[in-house]
Amino acid sequence: MKFIIHGTRGSAPNANEKFLRYGGNTTCFEISTKNQQIFYDAGTGFISAELLRKTKDIFIFFSHFHHDHIQGLPYNSSLFQQGKDIVITSALANQREVLETLQRYFSGSYFPVDIFDTLKHLSVQSFEKTLKKIRDEVIIDFISLNHPGGAVAYKFSAKNKKIVILLDNEFYDQQESQLISFCKDADLVVWDATFTEEELCSKRGWGHSSVEKANEFTVKANIQKTILCHHAPNRSDAEIDLLSRKIDSPRIVFGYEKMCFTL
Repeated sequence: MKFIIHGTRGSAPNANEKFLRYGGNTTCFEISTKNQQIFYDAGTGFISAELLRKTKDIFIFFSHFHHDHIQGLPYNSSLFQQGKDIVITSALANQREVLETLQRYFSGSYFPVDIFDTLKHLSVQSFEKTLKKIRDEVIIDFISLNHPGGAVAYKFSAKNKKIVILLDNEFYDQQESQLISFCKDADLVVWDATFTEEELCSKRGWGHSSVEKANEFTVKANIQKTILCHHAPNRSDAEIDLLSRKIDSPRIVFGYEKMCFTL
């Protein structure tokens, strides 16, 4: 599996010279195999992702439907070219709910056209049906998270390698054992680092975790590499650098756009 970050920012994109190194685009990750491209969410980072529609099957798994995780969907130019269908799904909602949610966002008062009416190759399918299509190369599991409106984390497993994307979760002690079991011995975990512990004091209920909690969780779950993402929309490169210097584990890094790992 090849893992690529296309968007690291949470809540809202930020196009500013202070955000160039870690990136200002909202959430989008890619896991690529021999025959498939799997995207986790389609924030504005999805706009610059290369879609190999002539050679690979393409899937988009949504963790949830807050605007920062879906707003880039219709802006990738490859959507308007010839190629294979693009399958959209989510473990959070059934096929009808996924389609209705995205149609409502990308039509009417919010967007000029109904992209599902315009782009016939966008196919919303059930989570169960989608899993059957990709299981020869990747096994995908999910777990529910603590986030307003709901969200799920996905685990991608192939050839004894495991990648877990664990964003948009407000960590609490009662979920620790379940999350550790889900992430145990993972090769790579993407962790929600929107806030610091100090910031969380006034942000309870917002649905996000802290930079500091990642260190403890990495040890308990025996994670080989933890990538901190979903950076607060106004957290500058300099501020992330300062937080990075406080991390004392070589297994924990702050994610940046186009960061890439091959497992």
